[in-house]
Amino acid sequence: MDIYNFRNRQALEQIERRVLSPFAAQSSDAAKTRLVQEPEHSYRTAFQRDRDRIIHSRAFRRLKHKRQVFLTSYGDHYRTRLTHTVEVSQLSRTMARALGLNEDLTEATGLGHDLGHTPFGHIGEVVLHAILKGKDSLDGVLQIGDVGGFKHNYQSVRIVDINETKYDFEGLNLTAPVREGILKHTRLRRHDINFPDFRMRGLFYELDHATTLEGQIVAICDEIAQRTHDLEDGLRADYVSLAKVRELPIVRIVERTYHIEFSATSNDFVYRNLLVRKLVNFLMTDVIEETLRVMRQFHRREKRTNFFDARLVWFSSRVDPLQHELDRFIMREIIARAAEKRSDESATSTIRRLFKYYYLFPNLLPTYRLQRCLNAAQQQLVYAGTSDQKAAMRKELERNPHFARAVCDYVAGMTDSFAERTLQILAAKSEDEIQRLRADRPTSGL
Repeated sequence: MDIYNFRNRQALEQIERRVLSPFAAQSSDAAKTRLVQEPEHSYRTAFQRDRDRIIHSRAFRRLKHKRQVFLTSYGDHYRTRLTHTVEVSQLSRTMARALGLNEDLTEATGLGHDLGHTPFGHIGEVVLHAILKGKDSLDGVLQIGDVGGFKHNYQSVRIVDINETKYDFEGLNLTAPVREGILKHTRLRRHDINFPDFRMRGLFYELDHATTLEGQIVAICDEIAQRTHDLEDGLRADYVSLAKVRELPIVRIVERTYHIEFSATSNDFVYRNLLVRKLVNFLMTDVIEETLRVMRQFHRREKRTNFFDARLVWFSSRVDPLQHELDRFIMREIIARAAEKRSDESATSTIRRLFKYYYLFPNLLPTYRLQRCLNAAQQQLVYAGTSDQKAAMRKELERNPHFARAVCDYVAGMTDSFAERTLQILAAKSEDEIQRLRADRPTSGL
């Protein structure tokens, strides 16, 4: 036996077929689901390639400076959108391995699921949705009405399908199972969201949940990660007392299950970390055991081991109400208090003012955002035309719903710090100075 043999893609795909559960998604079937057909890699499977493309994207790098719950400047040890993403990916791989499913698919989906999040956490999504639904005209500046709204899971798919510009095709050209898992990691809003140029192929948009178990795993691990790290961060920030947390039924069950004892002489820091670890283990174990039971039922009923058109990956009937109670507790005692302390009014004002600046002064937008609205000659007028030409282009863009979406793409992609810094720069300039800025040049000052 040659222990130094080279494992090419075909060998890795063969290992998947031999080792993984019949319920697992196979990477050998995935490459043909890309929106643009391209040659396959010699020693990376399709899902490995998707994972790598996400990690090397600009949108992924920006997650490190985007708020999860607490401001990124609040402290070094609070979660950011990036650390949350890494935790979701890790939990997803653990669950996939325990169930014999495709770890590479869960990892890629987990790493990409939150690429579309706005600066300043959930409040940014609320503000942009109101603008793009025509509910907030930005003090009469916008007259565009409803142009489709905003939700971060749809924006995540838009980023990987269109907005990332690294290749000679639009976006990252990911496989359909990864794109579907990214979209369906949280609730769909078919009646309220209508993104332009949304590529439906392979998403099974009529179904609420991912049609792979790997995609469903990411959705539940996103919930588990949020429940547990928000609780830990809230305790660290003293938003809620340990005594109050220990009154929760799910915490009492975890203490009994894992024989965790707490007394007046206990070390709060050690107990807190032990509790969170065991809470993660408790929730993960429950989902794994319940999913195995439901998988058997599905197979007996449907006589197939693929295309899961119902949710199979979820909590047991015993634990589900307990985790919902934990979620309500976190929302009331931690999330709501964090919103008060971090001043969501300031974040709202920052996003609204930035949107208004870019909408009124399209010369502030980089060329890669304007190119979906204007041809090269028109872009040149925006950046270097006379005052009359610039005014004419602004008037034309105001009637173009794709321009409002381009502004949204740019603002939504900002990190917390970049948004605050950019607003400070623009607010210090006169209107004439802003009109002379050129975002098509690297020395624009923005």
